[in-house]
Amino acid sequence: MRLVHIAAFLLIFVPVAAIGQSIQDRIIDNHYAYLPSGSGHFPALIAMPGCSGISTEDPAFENSNPDLQKDDLLFRRHYRKMASKLRDQGFAVYLIDVHRAEGVLTACAGEIQREILAEYISVAIGWVADQPQVDRDNIHLIGWSMGGSGVLEWLHGPREEAKKLKSAIAVYPNCGDMSDLTVQMPILMLLGGADDIAEPDNCEKLVSSAAVKEQVHLKVYPDARHGFDIADAPPVIDIGGGMTVGYQRDAAEGSWNEILLFLGGDD
Repeated sequence: MRLVHIAAFLLIFVPVAAIGQSIQDRIIDNHYAYLPSGSGHFPALIAMPGCSGISTEDPAFENSNPDLQKDDLLFRRHYRKMASKLRDQGFAVYLIDVHRAEGVLTACAGEIQREILAEYISVAIGWVADQPQVDRDNIHLIGWSMGGSGVLEWLHGPREEAKKLKSAIAVYPNCGDMSDLTVQMPILMLLGGADDIAEPDNCEKLVSSAAVKEQVHLKVYPDARHGFDIADAPPVIDIGGGMTVGYQRDAAEGSWNEILLFLGGDD
């Protein structure tokens, strides 16, 4: 089956967010849509990236920007690749570029708070449900790292939009300072046992006391670091401050299979 990649816009630089523009308008102007060929109706995924942001279409910008470190570049490209892989499984994927929408290049110093991410998720759910190619009864949410933390923040409801969402996935999220998960739906949480950025113990404690803990499927991959599913990354990158990222094949392959099984896709 021939597959089509539709980019909602061409990224050349990161502008200041439009003053007074609604979140829905920002989402419309700042997303990538990865759509299978055909007219649908497709199961859909709303995808939220980590703090490094999403890669641009301009390699010179990526490679020459002094604010982007090696790990940032790897993460930025990873979200596009994961969106493509999920599209190839038959999902319509809407990758939300909240960084560009908020007028920042990266957000690893806290430039975008979890509450803001949750607002974007709420609005994106309603907007994606209205897309003509989407199966409105089969919409899911996925986020990596900071995006995964945004997913968990959104799952601390109540959320009126929850009735439009079938499930939620958080991949190596930071669970620090989170008090509870209260939105009733199937939740998949994928963690690295050796993650020294988003420590898995915090997520395990969150799940163990969560109001919806029976709804959570939690999987921890021993010896896996933050970014364990980034196939282009080496096993270890020291990013300073006692923090590391790195690819781990068993965790990458295992987590991919968990995601497809959870979503009801094919492996």
